[in-house]
Amino acid sequence: MRSHYKIVHTTCHTQWGGLEKRIYNESVWMEKNGHQIIIVAPKDTPLLLKAKAHGFKVYEIEFNLFSMIKDYKFLNRIFYNEKPDIINTHGNKDSKLALFAAKRSKVPLRILSRHISAHVRSSWYNRMVYKKLCHYIFTTADYTTKHLKKVFKLKDVQIFSMPSGIVEPDHLLEKTEARKMLAIELGLDPETRFIGFVGRVSKDKGVSAILEAFQKVKPALPGYHVAIVGEGTSDYITFLKTLATTLKIDDHIHFTGFKEDVWPYYRALDLKILPSVDVHGIPFEGVPQALLEAMFSECPVIGSRSGGIVDIIDHEKTGLLFDASNPLDLADKILQTLKYKNTTIKRIETARELVKKHHTIDAMGRNVNRIYRLHQVKLDRRHF
Repeated sequence: MRSHYKIVHTTCHTQWGGLEKRIYNESVWMEKNGHQIIIVAPKDTPLLLKAKAHGFKVYEIEFNLFSMIKDYKFLNRIFYNEKPDIINTHGNKDSKLALFAAKRSKVPLRILSRHISAHVRSSWYNRMVYKKLCHYIFTTADYTTKHLKKVFKLKDVQIFSMPSGIVEPDHLLEKTEARKMLAIELGLDPETRFIGFVGRVSKDKGVSAILEAFQKVKPALPGYHVAIVGEGTSDYITFLKTLATTLKIDDHIHFTGFKEDVWPYYRALDLKILPSVDVHGIPFEGVPQALLEAMFSECPVIGSRSGGIVDIIDHEKTGLLFDASNPLDLADKILQTLKYKNTTIKRIETARELVKKHHTIDAMGRNVNRIYRLHQVKLDRRHF
């Protein structure tokens, strides 16, 4: 039975977030384990540039409304010339085009990855994409898996929860050293302590709830500041700074901007918060890599009860959950985490073991490889 494959990953996305990191990290792992990787993505995007720098074979494509016919023909040429064994699509636009072209080109294994928990309508076209054009669907959260199984009447062997695995760092800074480094970076007293957020700074991540909760707990937490680590639009960052001023806590709220290496910041925090909110009543989060990374870094975590967050935060076992958009509930959970250190330490240990066992890049890679082998067995039986 074959064990090494030529794998094509496609995406229409142009940012550098969890989805793109998943594609890149998985591709690097697969290459180390003997597979050949090809990346198909829009020109000059972070993923394409990093893939090219790494040495992966890449194809530049537009994936927009006005280039559909040209893109479809281009994909057909890629599949004809490369003859891949597997295609894995990662966005709405590229999935519709690439899976159709891959089926026409008889690519043996076609996988659609769904990275967010937003609901999908049961339209005739979506039914074709999810039930006819792909062999398997990978999601990043049990919430998404359950939703898609219900909408498209999928069987257990057709869809799998496959959260993104983290790439473990070579080493972690001592927490005291990391805290002092962050304090110096922000021009604060070296003894300052921090709670905060690491990730994409946006409205749907609910970052404003952290400020509102901190304003309520600040009198009980002398010496604590809030660090917001990540990139956001200028409008939203301005909104948060204005909110901090209105709440009279602006001298305790700090924005670091984008950081390529986030591990020292997890180590610097006494608490990482992910207060994501549902959009129109529907979760969008898969299993967030930022929470997994924080857990691995021995940083306590609090998350909202939304989407894939509840897949990894087992309330009072691996972290604490609070009701989204409820700063009072979040404030209570912040104090609970920082004041009751013995129970917090137990949660830290349990959370780290969870990540090490189930959510590393090695664990994820092995799970994906099992699906590849499962499909190979099916193909071999047909040929026999």
